[in-house]
Amino acid sequence: MDFVVWLSFVAIATTNIVTPGPAILNTIRRATQLGLRKTIPTILGNAFGLAVAGSFCAGGVATFVMASELLWTLFHWLGVGYLVWLGLKLIFVREELDLSGEARRGVPARQLFIEAFTLAVSNPKAVLFFVAIFPQVMDASRPVLPQAVILVSTFCAISIGSLFSYSTLASLLRGRFLTQRRYRVFRTVSGALLLGFAGKLAREVR
Repeated sequence: MDFVVWLSFVAIATTNIVTPGPAILNTIRRATQLGLRKTIPTILGNAFGLAVAGSFCAGGVATFVMASELLWTLFHWLGVGYLVWLGLKLIFVREELDLSGEARRGVPARQLFIEAFTLAVSNPKAVLFFVAIFPQVMDASRPVLPQAVILVSTFCAISIGSLFSYSTLASLLRGRFLTQRRYRVFRTVSGALLLGFAGKLAREVR
């Protein structure tokens, strides 16, 4: 793969990744609740979900799904449904804020990983990004697999860096400005934003 083309992909991917969305909101929420160290499964779960989505697209399966109006609509609604579920959970389910550093009732790492993975892999926007960009930057005269590995790995690495930065900032601010009441307000606002993302996705379903 041409180095200049790769740099262009990095610039486009970075712009896409650092723009606040469901994955960033979820990571900030967990960092605010649990602290930086305990959000590592969340960050890795998101990266693994993106890797699966990228491989899905590179393998041409996404093209098949998008060609079927029924399958693509189903995929869209699965993403909408998960965002609605997560948004309502943020608004109505109470979570205790832990500032002791020991997480009296810590969230299991497996739960954090699966939560982030599901959010990433069920997001139609990630699939659309890969489908739109991959053909523009991949060289048809060269083997597909090595190029796909480079592009997906790059995208995941940028995502890890972005989420780690957001998580670090949220973790630093939590001890100075956060109380249980403010955390409750933050969860409610985050839930409303996720419902807004779900509504936006719902309007885009053909």
